Amino acid sequence: MTPLTGPALWWRLLVIGGLWGSSFPLLRLVAMEMSPFALAACRGGFAALGVLAFLAVTGQLRGGGWGVWRAALVLGTCNGWVPNLLTALALDSIEAAPAALIHAATPLQVALMAAVLLPGDRPGWRGLAGLLVGFVGIAVLLGPAAINGNASFTGGLLILLSGASYAAGTLYARMARPGASGQLVLGQQVVSGLVAALLSIPFSGTGAYDQPAWVFGVLAVLGILASAIPLTMFLRLLTKARVTDAAMVGYIQPPFAAGVGALLLGEWPALGVVAGGLIVLAGVWLATSRPAARAPA
Repeated sequence: MTPLTGPALWWRLLVIGGLWGSSFPLLRLVAMEMSPFALAACRGGFAALGVLAFLAVTGQLRGGGWGVWRAALVLGTCNGWVPNLLTALALDSIEAAPAALIHAATPLQVALMAAVLLPGDRPGWRGLAGLLVGFVGIAVLLGPAAINGNASFTGGLLILLSGASYAAGTLYARMARPGASGQLVLGQQVVSGLVAALLSIPFSGTGAYDQPAWVFGVLAVLGILASAIPLTMFLRLLTKARVTDAAMVGYIQPPFAAGVGALLLGEWPALGVVAGGLIVLAGVWLATSRPAARAPA
């Protein structure tokens, strides 16, 4: 099958990246009110309810099997409760725009893992240069905080680890090709929400869920529009496009995060953040793009 390219690829990247990018300021808004464990549990729970309702209405609840639920267990960990928890913890000490820009390094991590696990996607010198440039951009984003070891550095490191978890899940989905995307997304969100809920009881207590109605409204938007829908689209995209091309959603997330963050939180990105973000995106482009094939003489 010929990999998806051109407008058919880019409109999907725009929608997925836009929805995921918008989640950062929304998460930061809620992270100011709610414990990270309860936040991750509610995000997974609302996403599961949204997917369940969609599958019920469209008559797709049946099917799947143990193979799908085994994949859901892996993805519910790698792309679910682990990165949700890390991101919620990070956004208590880092603004939405730099968080999304650091998260834009996820395609670099995908390319690095693919070099080991997917020989066909092994990067050449262009890809290696992109990896180096991208991580230089991360250093610029963190700035003096990387030396001082203050909260901003901690937040940046947690976002980086969350991206590594997403990258591992992306590679797993590409290699395992579990199919049945509806049941898979449902299972993933059930695992994500359930594990986070179990962890929230000893670490946060049931009082963490005593929140005003607007918080749960934002969590519902996060769960459905910023989790369930883009994740379903992304898993389908992985069956049609090269893994490094699909990972280019990282290109799209930062401007949406910066724009929504500025509107909701008044967090206008500083010049250093913009400079570091441009370096990161340049590295991502180098690592994931391929030169056009030469026409035969």
